[in-house]
Amino acid sequence: MGQRATMTEFFEMRPVLAQARLGTYFMIPLRYEEGALRHDRIQKVGKPWNVTTMDLSETVKGLFCADGTASIGGCYEIDAEALCRVLFGAETAHGIIGFAVSDRNGGDETLPFSFYQAYLYYFHTQVAFLCLGIGYEDMRVLRWICNLGFAESRAEYHYWNASGEERSFALEKQLEEILRGWGLEGFFAPNSALLLEAYVDNVAVVPQRLRSLDTIRRAAFNLHLMSPPDALAEDDSEEDVDYVYAVKTQELGTYRWGCCVSSQTISYVMANETLDIDAEMAAQARDGLPLLLMALYEKYTCLRFAQLITAADKKSMKQLRSLKRIMLEFQAYGTVDPANISRWHNIKRIYQVVVESNRVPQAIEDVSGKLNILVEHQREIERARNDMVVSVITLFGVISILASVLSIIQILSDGSQAAWLGMISSVLLLGALLVIMVFWSRREQ
Repeated sequence: MGQRATMTEFFEMRPVLAQARLGTYFMIPLRYEEGALRHDRIQKVGKPWNVTTMDLSETVKGLFCADGTASIGGCYEIDAEALCRVLFGAETAHGIIGFAVSDRNGGDETLPFSFYQAYLYYFHTQVAFLCLGIGYEDMRVLRWICNLGFAESRAEYHYWNASGEERSFALEKQLEEILRGWGLEGFFAPNSALLLEAYVDNVAVVPQRLRSLDTIRRAAFNLHLMSPPDALAEDDSEEDVDYVYAVKTQELGTYRWGCCVSSQTISYVMANETLDIDAEMAAQARDGLPLLLMALYEKYTCLRFAQLITAADKKSMKQLRSLKRIMLEFQAYGTVDPANISRWHNIKRIYQVVVESNRVPQAIEDVSGKLNILVEHQREIERARNDMVVSVITLFGVISILASVLSIIQILSDGSQAAWLGMISSVLLLGALLVIMVFWSRREQ
């Protein structure tokens, strides 16, 4: 009876879910070489952004403070207008009146979308993330951009100028050019599509609170599949998903939000009577992104260490020691256990699912083990080299002693009384000193 009731609520809620307004943050992984990040250029279009969310503990928030003693990195906020200026040039950006995307695999239909503020998070482990936000009304926009299950993008991008003319543009190539000027590049292969490698943070705003957890699960899972929230979609092969919910408001008997979390996506269904997607996207940027980025930072730092270890000169102890030091600092205060991330259980649960589904603890252990093996191997090589040097020095020392003994014998063989007297005095003096040292050491004991 209970299962039938929850099913009934989902079908009753489908007209409400169909009214959802949609937004997405693409959390694009990036990397940079040591000393290559151009803060001066980034600050021309963005401003420093402080993590102030109450969802994270004060200790974790302090990690994002660029000037903090235990800082792991920092963040810049880039508003939508500044983003368009760097993408299209100052003159062109002022004349753009709208954006759209179409499917290059077929059809002439174009679907509109808009840009939200972007956020650039950088970390001292040579890892960074560009969080690019968009708003749209049709889930096909997201499906075309992400193109799940494929290694190539199927999206074509367009904009309209003030004269109403439609122009095409290559969003990812233009982003790559901007990022290159900032000292950043895509985390994986140079030709890989940036948006296909992104962690996807979906937000759907509906005008009515939800009574049933089953309804939340179905709607959030639809978003995870990049289908409309009211769709009748199913996929039993999705085994890496989990669900997290807001606390039930007892007076109303309903929930305000719930989400579906996986290793590559998180999809929220949120109730907002006015369907204010802008407010919810701003709240997601303030509260949701830092939480997810903490987990993704740990994941991609491990991947970055693997890249650095592969590229490092295995014969250079200096490079290996530098990597070892960074790894120790990362393990010491760059990783956070789910128990310490927040005071709220549902926030802890989201973080835990992302960390565990990406097997971050195992990745940290694996990279640390490989680095320890390389360092220990290099130490053995240095130890063998030092032993050889000591052996050579010892050999020369023995030869020197023999030469000195021969010289002494030659001097004594001359029969000079002064030589014999000097020799006997030296032996007696050395003997006296040896006796004194032995006596003193026994007295100290």
